[in-house]
Amino acid sequence: MKKIKSRQKKIKNNKVRELFSRNSMQLFVMVMTYLLLVLCTYCIFQIVHLKNCLGLVQTVSFTIPIIYYLLNKCNLDKKLFNKIMIIVLYLFIVMGLPFFSCRTFDMTIDGNSYHKTAIAFIKNGWNPIYEKSTSFQKNNDNVVQFDDDSKIDIWIEHYPKASWIIAANYYNITNNIESGKCITIILMIMMCVLAYNVFSLFLNKKYSFIISLLLALNPILLSQLFNYYIDGIMGMCFLMETLLLFLGIFCEKKSFDLWLSICSILSIFVNLKFTGLLYSGIIAAVFYFYWIIKNKKEQDFLENFKKLTLFFTIVFSVAIFFVGSNSYVLNTIQHHNPLYPLFGKDKEDIITEMQPKVFNEISSPQKFVWSLFSKTENVTYSSGKSPELKIPFMVYKSELDGLNIPDVRIAGFGPLFALTLIISLLCFIVCSIKLIKYDKKIFVYIGLISLIMILTVILVGEGWWARYVPQLFFIPISVLVLIGYVYKYFNNKKFIYVLGCLLGLVLIVNSHFFISVDVNNLSTFKQIREDITMMQSKPDLKIQNNALYGYFYNLNDNHVKYTLVKKVDDDKALYVYNWRFKIENN
Repeated sequence: MKKIKSRQKKIKNNKVRELFSRNSMQLFVMVMTYLLLVLCTYCIFQIVHLKNCLGLVQTVSFTIPIIYYLLNKCNLDKKLFNKIMIIVLYLFIVMGLPFFSCRTFDMTIDGNSYHKTAIAFIKNGWNPIYEKSTSFQKNNDNVVQFDDDSKIDIWIEHYPKASWIIAANYYNITNNIESGKCITIILMIMMCVLAYNVFSLFLNKKYSFIISLLLALNPILLSQLFNYYIDGIMGMCFLMETLLLFLGIFCEKKSFDLWLSICSILSIFVNLKFTGLLYSGIIAAVFYFYWIIKNKKEQDFLENFKKLTLFFTIVFSVAIFFVGSNSYVLNTIQHHNPLYPLFGKDKEDIITEMQPKVFNEISSPQKFVWSLFSKTENVTYSSGKSPELKIPFMVYKSELDGLNIPDVRIAGFGPLFALTLIISLLCFIVCSIKLIKYDKKIFVYIGLISLIMILTVILVGEGWWARYVPQLFFIPISVLVLIGYVYKYFNNKKFIYVLGCLLGLVLIVNSHFFISVDVNNLSTFKQIREDITMMQSKPDLKIQNNALYGYFYNLNDNHVKYTLVKKVDDDKALYVYNWRFKIENN
């Protein structure tokens, strides 16, 4: 038996090592290493107080992954053409995509209030460890001055900054405030690459490819594709950390590429939002304790236990105390609370005014179910309305009209998402019946994923708001993966095939509503570019703007000259990008 077990371990180790020797996974490792290096090198220079360091950050972060790839043992026997193609793809992803994002525009309130403000401050030399944002802006003419009573300083000083640091790095390269949004597209590509490679270990390649593409149809991701919201990125990091740690279960002798990728994802995930620390910690804890329970009787358990514990301790320490020094550590020093300003005695309440008034009177589970099975709409406290329940397969025009914002409050996953969950439950029951008969062991992994989902949704506290729980989209995707795995056990394969196609079709139709909004946005972006070109030729523009400072960077980056005024005559307004931004020509 011992010989059989050792042989199985070797097979599992070989599979993981072979996986990381694939060209696509080498590309994945290169890109993730690049992102990790951007964060780490910036934090080093920030701590030693080196000013204007982003050029050096980019040089180091961009070059080292290429050197590592060329020196990697598994690449020594690869053909020169393959090596060149991987490097070209790497160049396109990390250097080409930012210029594509330059042609899109973040028109959201959050994006133009504190996201762009923070990115521009970092790009222009702000060091959040040693300097208050209010002090920095007074001594720097290159940034737009925000009002002291706007509270923007609270968010940009104390929120985790991973996405802002990466975006500022790209802003420094392109001199366009919009370029940093490319991190969403970069991670979307990496998520699909990783998912395809992992799924192809136990599913056929065509089906794995289809499933990996479906992952990109997450409604939260699609609604935030062209703005600086980071909930879609959170969902992608959630999935990538889960898949990488899943690989870690089967790899007794840890692959350096695997653990380098895990380190990168954890460092990004923990420093995107405070909930990133919660989600990442839960995922890691579930797999950590599973490994302990699974291997407690092994002869080398104690040695491996020490190594695994040390690895997670080091990685989370780096993510929290080093990369997170400008948020978690600073918050602890200044406010004795690493999660300030969202938690603690002096916390800022950002939920009450955003949720329907009736939600103040019911429990979290009730909110979750009510929101899930209601019409998709943006019901807030001030509206005085209550979410309206509906039949899951019905779609109303009013629901589609509200999808043009990135943070729909009620039923934010789309008009048909509740229906996909119902079909997913039916598919899961059918598949479970076959698994009980033929392959009970798979329930262990189903249990792990289910436990992670349940814990993250419960502990986040506001699971009714879709953007706070982007991982829910992976439930129907997980069921489709399960169908692909169980398919071989069915005598009547047409039945499960039709059921799987129905689930996939409803999922695609639901996501199609969000894709349509993105397509329409591309037309809007074209019009905005034309407007900016016209503004460049008008020297006497008057601009009225209320706290959406990010728009000024769009104008400044394009050398548009303007004068700020308190009020623009509505009859003379040339361009109205939203109700807070108006431009008048003298």
